[in-house]
Amino acid sequence: MLSEAQVQSIAEDLYAQHERKEMFVPFPDRVPTMDDACRIQDAHVALLTSRLGTTVAGYKVALTSKSTRDWLKINEPCIGQVLGNRIHQSPYTVPLSTYVRFSMETEICCIMDKDMAGECTIDDVRNNLRSIHTSYELVEDRGADLTRLDAHSLVSDNSWNGGIVIGPPADKTLAMENRSGRLRINGQVVKEGNTRDTMGGSPYAVMAWLIGHLGRRGKVLKAGMPVITGSIIETQFPVAGDVLSFEVDGMPACELRVA
Repeated sequence: MLSEAQVQSIAEDLYAQHERKEMFVPFPDRVPTMDDACRIQDAHVALLTSRLGTTVAGYKVALTSKSTRDWLKINEPCIGQVLGNRIHQSPYTVPLSTYVRFSMETEICCIMDKDMAGECTIDDVRNNLRSIHTSYELVEDRGADLTRLDAHSLVSDNSWNGGIVIGPPADKTLAMENRSGRLRINGQVVKEGNTRDTMGGSPYAVMAWLIGHLGRRGKVLKAGMPVITGSIIETQFPVAGDVLSFEVDGMPACELRVA
């Protein structure tokens, strides 16, 4: 287990690397456990919120695919914290100049209507849901070599979250266990996916996992916080000038432009 001084030192290093727009280099030897990675993430995010004058206003859940978790030799997903000044509404234009390397993922975003923490069920999530949306995660991987990815380095660097874009609310009574989605780039469908491909076959299963995970770490998912629940389509790397539309059957589309 890392000392508090070691945790803070790694967090400061990460903050400085982002400021200098340095490429991401994994550092698994510095982070022996996933608990250490979560502590580094908390320290890194505390630096960001303090220096950027914002707060943690949402969460992302990463690595919801079992095949990816098996590859990284971990047995559960990971989280990232979404800063308030990085939450955007559709349509949104993302400036590539602010990223070392930009990519995006298509996700279902859930917002709860009451504070929740600790163990809960999918039915608890459904019963306390405020709204559900199509969304994007804006990813800053700083040009990482994706063949050398390790979970401890990823989580320490706040799971690479660069923000989220949220579409209009959908009918929250929609069944989400088997709902098809597609990504259009410049009007053409380029990829398709399904909500069943997320952990537990539903974004609500991901939400139940997250709420339990936060409770075990002494945290609360607050009412109104958006949570993106894992991509239903593999990561994409759009370029300047691209216009994206993420559609899920029965839900309003989320729109993104790249500049």
